[in-house]
Amino acid sequence: MSRRAAAAWLALLLAPIALACERPVSRPHLALVLVDTLRADHLGAYGYTRPTSPRIDALAAGGVVFDHARSPSSWTKPAVASLFTSRLPSEHGVVRFDRPLGDELPTLAAALASAGYRTVGASANPVHVSRETGLARGFDDWTSLMLRGPGEAGPPRSPTAAELNDRLLPALPEAGEGPVFLYVHYIDPHAPYDPPRRHLARFLRDPAAHRRAPAATLEYSVDLAAGRATAGPGERERLVDLYDAEIAGVDEAIGRLVDELRRRWGDDLVVVVTADHGEEFLDHDGWTHGLTLHRECLAVPLVVRDFREPARAVRREDPVDLLDVPTTLLALAGLPAAPGMRGRDLLAPGPLPARDLVAELHPDARFEDFVALRSHDAALLRWPWKLIVPREGEPQLYRVDRDPAERDALAEGEEAPARELADALATLRADAAPVRTDRVPAPLAPEQLEGLRALGYVE
Repeated sequence: MSRRAAAAWLALLLAPIALACERPVSRPHLALVLVDTLRADHLGAYGYTRPTSPRIDALAAGGVVFDHARSPSSWTKPAVASLFTSRLPSEHGVVRFDRPLGDELPTLAAALASAGYRTVGASANPVHVSRETGLARGFDDWTSLMLRGPGEAGPPRSPTAAELNDRLLPALPEAGEGPVFLYVHYIDPHAPYDPPRRHLARFLRDPAAHRRAPAATLEYSVDLAAGRATAGPGERERLVDLYDAEIAGVDEAIGRLVDELRRRWGDDLVVVVTADHGEEFLDHDGWTHGLTLHRECLAVPLVVRDFREPARAVRREDPVDLLDVPTTLLALAGLPAAPGMRGRDLLAPGPLPARDLVAELHPDARFEDFVALRSHDAALLRWPWKLIVPREGEPQLYRVDRDPAERDALAEGEEAPARELADALATLRADAAPVRTDRVPAPLAPEQLEGLRALGYVE
């Protein structure tokens, strides 16, 4: 065969490949579902034996489950800011009640909107996730929902997951209107614990004791954490029962949401379910969240279900965190990560690049004066080691593969790279200097203060 004939043959052979490369990449609808205050270890997909989460478990059974997913903080505002920017809290600066997200950082929603996605968000936690806090930037349509009693009397309250669905689902775009990015922020199972009666009946082990006990308001949870209230015998069990019943309620709402998305959009859909942080029930002798960086407050679920693919269960043991979520969603949309984003594409073929996972807490007088001092400053996870740096005292080192509950800190010098991890943490945090250092705290809007009081965070 002549050289010219060979070249012509090669061109014919490669033509289909070239045409395939020129075809536009399918851009699926993306749904990011965040459940406020959801511990991973209270879901069936993560080994929990109580039937709290059949709909989330069904998503997990057909998708990818990350067994060691972590949040970069143990309270909502910095965690969600990291989820949207793929930056550490000390980098995006949203570390206090009065710190909004600035305009200088690219966000997941803004990147998707610029690429032609219709961006829709709904938050049942407008105190932390709203237009006022800067966390709704980039969304074409945004709903922050707080409800009042009949006649608009009384303090506002957060909507249940079912109530948020009632407001959100009828207004969802139809499939023919182009690709959609949907963010839904449910607040159950955050306190107050007031689950639907049908779920309460399934999980409450001692109804008589529940009738005698204090109402499980957020104020009560905060008072337990602050030492202004004392939990009697059986109180931890009761609160866990209420928490589990709340999970069952939000799980039901997630099922309804996914069913409606598939009805409207078909299987050209990727659903991600995660949480901003967990909750403590005396795991380390404390209550609530936002005070420590132990596993019960940082270990969150991360489930990815791509309905374009055949259902198959995949478990991933790579340590990952919320910073990896936006970069993964951008990759699913065929988009690169924005400069400065620290996350990885969790679904890319091949081994996942290793990355130290950092979690942070920062002083906040508005919270600490009313609740308690935040006892931890930062933590670093480099599997299988985890280092926690407290506000006062010596760092604590754990072997989390052997001690996943972080019960027994290793003694100084015991086969432990404590100094190496401490140096790595210090370097990471120094490199994560805020993009802007001249931003001043923003005064809270009256409705935010009212919401904070209603939720029990301030007096």
